[in-house]
Amino acid sequence: MRALVIAHGEPPSAGLLRELAAGAGLVVAADGGALLALDAGVTPDWVVGDLDTMDQFPAAPIPRERFVRDADPETTDLEKAIRFALAQGAAAVDVAAAGGGRGDHALANLSVLVLFGEHEVVLHDDLFAVWLVRGRTEVAGEPGTVVSLIAPGGCRGVTTRGLRWELRDEDLPFSPRGVHNELTGTRAEVAVREGALLVFRGRWVERHR
Repeated sequence: MRALVIAHGEPPSAGLLRELAAGAGLVVAADGGALLALDAGVTPDWVVGDLDTMDQFPAAPIPRERFVRDADPETTDLEKAIRFALAQGAAAVDVAAAGGGRGDHALANLSVLVLFGEHEVVLHDDLFAVWLVRGRTEVAGEPGTVVSLIAPGGCRGVTTRGLRWELRDEDLPFSPRGVHNELTGTRAEVAVREGALLVFRGRWVERHR
């Protein structure tokens, strides 16, 4: 089962949110993410978190027995919602509305890819799908699709095939070096010998001249 977790950050377009929800067997809102979901015409199956936002909206059209309160101050509502989705049997989790606003929140939300690195977790917005690779991954899209590789803790032995500017068993520090590459065909491979690498696959084509 694939689950969709809707955070309470900057929402993607309603169309993208509905598309992700249509492909999910379970939709979990992280507290106030329920409001974003409802605005897009998506009704969450569950609402999980400290509920400090949703407590202000008792008339929200979601059955109260579908609210799961978790007041643990050491974890964010997004972490709680992802853990809940995995506990329900999700094999993969798509996350939407986890960006925008404060920079610290945006970076913290990206860190869930590392925290849940043993699972398939993908962050989505209108520009990118973002996931973590430890070992090897594949990137698919139209030729010219924008691809960025960011190593928040640095990586060793990065090798790519199918990108315009290739890496051959190279170290990639936390730097702008891997930003704005592109697919040369419809598929590329990215391999990492050591470290955690974030792959940003763009939703648009922009060929370099």
